[in-house]
Amino acid sequence: MIVGPAATGPAPKGLAATGSPILSRPWQLLGAPVVVVPGARTTSGLPLGLQIIGLPGGEEYLFDVGEKLEAVLRELPAVAG
Repeated sequence: MIVGPAATGPAPKGLAATGSPILSRPWQLLGAPVVVVPGARTTSGLPLGLQIIGLPGGEEYLFDVGEKLEAVLRELPAVAG
């Protein structure tokens, strides 16, 4: 399993865009399952996410880990950004 940032920064304000998918491109190319976990936030309230990358067939495990990680991220203080 690999854990890393889901994006290069916080999600953009509004619904017009979701931000750059550049950090998910390698996993898409490899066909690896990815779960993006929300929960962290900036001091201005914008969401930050982590992506958990696993092996094909390991999706259920990724969901279990993601659920636990989201709870931990929500308890962390906001970060500058």
